[in-house]
Amino acid sequence: MSFDTRHAPRKRRGAVLLGTVGLLAAGLLSTTDSRGLGWWSPSGQARDAAWRATMPAMRLADESAPARPAPPAAAWQGSPEARLIAIYRLVGQHRLADALAASTALVEQHPTFRLAQLLHADLLAAHAAPLAAWGGASAGGSELAALRDEVRQRLAALRERPPAGAVPAEFVQLPPSVPFAIAVDASRSRLYLFENGPQGMRLIDDFYVSVGKQGVDKLAEGDQKTPLGLYFITDRIDPHALQERFGAGALPLNYPNAYDRTRGRTGRGILLHGVPPVTYSRPPQDSDGCVVLANDDLLGLAARLPQRDTPVLITRRIDWRTPEAAHASAPPAFRRAFERWSAQRLASPQAPAAITDASIVAWRDDRELMVVTFREQAGPGQPRDQVMRQYWGRDGDDWVVVAAGQVH
Repeated sequence: MSFDTRHAPRKRRGAVLLGTVGLLAAGLLSTTDSRGLGWWSPSGQARDAAWRATMPAMRLADESAPARPAPPAAAWQGSPEARLIAIYRLVGQHRLADALAASTALVEQHPTFRLAQLLHADLLAAHAAPLAAWGGASAGGSELAALRDEVRQRLAALRERPPAGAVPAEFVQLPPSVPFAIAVDASRSRLYLFENGPQGMRLIDDFYVSVGKQGVDKLAEGDQKTPLGLYFITDRIDPHALQERFGAGALPLNYPNAYDRTRGRTGRGILLHGVPPVTYSRPPQDSDGCVVLANDDLLGLAARLPQRDTPVLITRRIDWRTPEAAHASAPPAFRRAFERWSAQRLASPQAPAAITDASIVAWRDDRELMVVTFREQAGPGQPRDQVMRQYWGRDGDDWVVVAAGQVH
């Protein structure tokens, strides 16, 4: 559909828009701090400075005021999420004609993006009369509440950006053999993708995600919770081998891991996967325990990653640290214990030639843990290298291996 706003009646355009702007007034877009509300480009590496410069303090100015700036490019280009946020900004400036034109294009190109459809319906209805509430042009109920939750999560994640150059505190040591790492912040419904290059870990992108209907901290089969901890992608599943509800594909995780099994945790089939074709995204808590992304986001993520072994940290809330602080957080007692173990392994009768490519990721479960993955290079009489993973736990003043196994 199309909507020509040039000749639309203007008598109500100066009125307070109680629909979408009611959401702004509730505090979801009331902050104009450029550190939080400036949108990062789709690559996640730079903000759109030209657009940020057009963002005055939020106010309900009369749209008929002269000399309005041109609509930001982000309202027409980039990811659907970037465009949606840009349209919210136009509404916050009371530039309803520009917002409606941009939302029309967005819903035409992404008709299953329900959040965009809701905003678009509000903007259409606002040309006839002020709206009584956010989503006033649509039916209420649980679906509307879920959409409100989704927009809150999307905007909150963009308002509170990670500090520049920071990484999750758990990423103690990742060698060059680990080219990417993922961290999921359940409190923000956000997945962060890091590239591990010559200069170390660097945040390169982030995506909105949904987690379990009952939240996080999975314990048992069927509890509809997403597990917390460190997991690894084990493969990728072709969408033709999946039910339609899994969308454009799936990346399975190794839940339950070796430590989960020692704690009696059950369940299986925890995936990073897409959404069915009838929708663009799902509410923040809407899966049976998987981490769910928009199909385009999943495909873009999968295209960057190796087929297996990418670490995926799932946590309630990310504790952001400088890479130096994260590296220094490993307890000296753990490092001494691992060095002793390595020396004994290299001196054993079936010793490998060397232990290399050690990655170390911290995790606090029912005890303090360090998850170590490393390669044992084949020694004399050994057919091939093997990759091992150990879960070290604090035991008083010392550290011991509490679970371990070969990575196949």
